[in-house]
Amino acid sequence: MSQPDEKARNLYQKKKYSAALKEFLKLDKSFFKKTDILTMVANCYDSVGQKKDAVKYYKKAFRRNPKSETINANLAIIYYELKKFLRAYLHAKFTLFLNNKNPSAMVVLGNIAYRHKKYLKALCYYKKALQIKQDFYTANFNTAGIYFDMKNYPAAYFYGLRTIQLYPDSQEALVLFADICLEQNKVDEAFEILTKVYEKNKKNYWVCNSLSQVYQRQQKYAEALDLGWKAISMSKGENSQHINFGYLLYEIALDNNTIDIQGYAKKWLAKFPDNAIVRHMSNAIINNEKVSHVDNIFVREIFDAFADDFEDVLHNLDYKVPTLISKSLDSLFSNLKLKKMKILDVGCGTGLCGKYLKKYSKFRGLDGVDISPKMLKIAKQKKLYTHLYNRDLRKFLDSHTSSYDLIVAADVFTYFGELNPLFILLYNSLRKGGRILFSISENNFNNNNYFLHQSGRFLHNRKYVENSLNRQGFFIEKLNRACLRNEGDKKVYGWIVMAQKQ
Repeated sequence: MSQPDEKARNLYQKKKYSAALKEFLKLDKSFFKKTDILTMVANCYDSVGQKKDAVKYYKKAFRRNPKSETINANLAIIYYELKKFLRAYLHAKFTLFLNNKNPSAMVVLGNIAYRHKKYLKALCYYKKALQIKQDFYTANFNTAGIYFDMKNYPAAYFYGLRTIQLYPDSQEALVLFADICLEQNKVDEAFEILTKVYEKNKKNYWVCNSLSQVYQRQQKYAEALDLGWKAISMSKGENSQHINFGYLLYEIALDNNTIDIQGYAKKWLAKFPDNAIVRHMSNAIINNEKVSHVDNIFVREIFDAFADDFEDVLHNLDYKVPTLISKSLDSLFSNLKLKKMKILDVGCGTGLCGKYLKKYSKFRGLDGVDISPKMLKIAKQKKLYTHLYNRDLRKFLDSHTSSYDLIVAADVFTYFGELNPLFILLYNSLRKGGRILFSISENNFNNNNYFLHQSGRFLHNRKYVENSLNRQGFFIEKLNRACLRNEGDKKVYGWIVMAQKQ
């Protein structure tokens, strides 16, 4: 005579989880005292995407058998998926206590380390898991991803290739491998992969975006722009795609003068007139002279998007401004008493200038203000600042009159065209005899006071900067021309300026 749970078990074995779940739930309550039944019900809920119900039954199974390796491993996985990382960590560690060769627990611990950018620790867990289970998808894929993030492209290529060989239908693995190929300048290989992915799913806007980058590398600019535009349209105007398209327009504008980039920019602006990113980046491509400052929403979105990679990007650009600012301070402030200044780092970002400013503010404190919460999160981890403020710069200065001895702005004024209102606020925020120290980019395109470059940044005329400072009551102590960074194969010049409140 067949058991009441036999039909449910058979459906479960055939991986018909939805049907199996219906049969399990018909069973008498007495069956739900069995650990294996509770676990299978939890697995069914998990398989149909009902995570909270899955947790409910895993916990019931755990209470009946807290030393079950399977139950603990499953709880670790599902808690990680629900972003309850501490619980995931504890169950994964206990799983390894029960069996130190459980690959699922190793991968969960690797995932948690990866989230916190503890790359070497994550790699250690993933590689241990792969020694036990070589075809573990997550371990292979994430190992490729970590090496990609670490810019170890040969290792990323090895694991990326292995992932797509094991899982040839995984689109995310194929796209990652194509990106790795692009970094190694294997453009044809990337093109072959992405065209196949694109043929299978032409509605995936990230695939369109990646293929657009390949076309750009191949100097097939019309095709690159066409796919970039499709990515925007299919994403229904997602900001990530707007940012990518804006940089695509800018980079093609640098490479090619025959493509009607301004036409694309105008079409883009006409379709998304209310989007701050589109407004600013398209106006930059058009070189709209009516724009006097960058929209705050644009600045926040851009820096939030690039926060995690910000310092690596600047390192690759040979960014010199924090070092130049440090040298200016060291040459002027040899008197130890001046280390008792209260300093404000405006647009402090991730705190690149903070380590140079800290020694001058040990007694009165170092404050930082920035519009990007994600940049400030990174700055906070460095423990350099007395206070950090997530505020609009102008509003912050307006509410802090006569508060600081020194205000530093590294590459902040590049987001302002008209400087006079800003200099008034800076002047009012300084104490008597206080100073501002800032970098500013050079306008070598025309004789205008300022110029909105295609990069989206403002360039300034030296005379305009000098006159604006003098008009607001500053005495210019230093104005040194220097190379601030590289952009492609060109050097970007500007000035490091120090001025004192009279």
